[in-house]
Amino acid sequence: MPKPFRTVLVGAGKMGRNHLRVLGEDARFRVAAVVDPQVEKLLPGETSFRKATSLAELDAGDWDCAVVAVPTPAHAGCARELLERGRPLLVEKPLASTPAECAELVDMAERLGVPLAVGHLERLNPAVRKLAELLDGGWLGLPVHLSFTRVGGYPEAIEPGNNVLIDLAVHDLDVLRTLTGGVKVEASVCHSAWRTGVLDTAVNLLSTAGEPNASIHANWVTPAKIRTLRVTGTRGVCFVDYILQSCSMLGGNMLRRHFAGHYDFNSLLEEYRSTDRLELGVVKQEPLKIQLGELYRLLTGEKNALCTAREGAAAVALADEALRRAVQTVHEKAVGC
Repeated sequence: MPKPFRTVLVGAGKMGRNHLRVLGEDARFRVAAVVDPQVEKLLPGETSFRKATSLAELDAGDWDCAVVAVPTPAHAGCARELLERGRPLLVEKPLASTPAECAELVDMAERLGVPLAVGHLERLNPAVRKLAELLDGGWLGLPVHLSFTRVGGYPEAIEPGNNVLIDLAVHDLDVLRTLTGGVKVEASVCHSAWRTGVLDTAVNLLSTAGEPNASIHANWVTPAKIRTLRVTGTRGVCFVDYILQSCSMLGGNMLRRHFAGHYDFNSLLEEYRSTDRLELGVVKQEPLKIQLGELYRLLTGEKNALCTAREGAAAVALADEALRRAVQTVHEKAVGC
C-alpha cells in the first residue's frame, strides 16, 4: 500500500475534531500535525501527531496536504498562507467570508497550480446523489420547484460577520447549483430573531438556468435540526432528508390508477393514502468519510466529486447577493418604500 498522505489539520474546534476522527480512521492518511492556538486545551495529553499553535511552527518538508477547519472569518488568511507553501488543501465551507476573498484565493490557487477544494459535504450526501440519479433519469419528469429547509442548530460561538446565509444556507446554494447549474437570487428576506445584530433567519427565492425555481428557508433558531429538500416535478415529488439519508418519491402517474369523477372528504383521504410512494435505496455513509475518499482521489490525480474553489466561490457570491438584497429590503421597509 502506498505511504499515507501526511496531513496537517488546522483548527481543533468541533468540526476540526470530526476531521481528526475520520483522518485517524483512514489508513490512506496520517495526521502529521494539528494547529490551533488552543491546541493543548482542546487536545490535552500525549498524541501521535505534533501539536502547534501557529502555521509558522510547521516545517517545510514533513507534510503533504492540509485540511482547514478554523472559524469562517479566518479561512482566507489561513488558506492564503497554506497556498503559498504549495501544498494541496481542503477548506471547510464556506471558502471565505466575502466574494472578494474567494476571488483572491481562486486566482492564487490557479496561478500557483495548487489544488484547492471546499468542504461542501451535502453534494456528497448519499441521499442527494440518489436524487441526482432520479433527476438525470427523468423519473420526476420536468423539475418545477426545489424547496430547501435547513433549520436549527444555533452555533456555540458567533464570530463577527457570521450570518445564517454565509454559514448555513450556503450548503443548499451549493446543492442547488450542483443539481441545476446556474442560479440567480430573485428575492431575499432576513431578520434577527434571537440575537440583536445577528441575521439568524432567512428566506430566499431563486431561479435557475434550467426550468425549475427554488426556495431556501434557513434559520438557527428552530429548536430541532431539520435538513430536508423537496423537489416537485411533472411526474412526481421527491423528498430528501439529509440527516436520515432517505430519498422517497410520491406521484400519481407512476402506475396506472383509477381516478374518481367526484370527491367527498373520504374519497379525498383515500386518494391521498393510495398515491404511489416509493422509498429509494440509499446506502448510508458519513459524508465526511466520503469527502475524505474524494480528497484522496484529488491527491492521486484521479477524477473526484469535491467542490472546486470556483464552485465554492460561486456559492459565497450567491449568499452575499442574498444578504445584499435582504439588507436592501429591510432598508426599503424602514423608509416606507
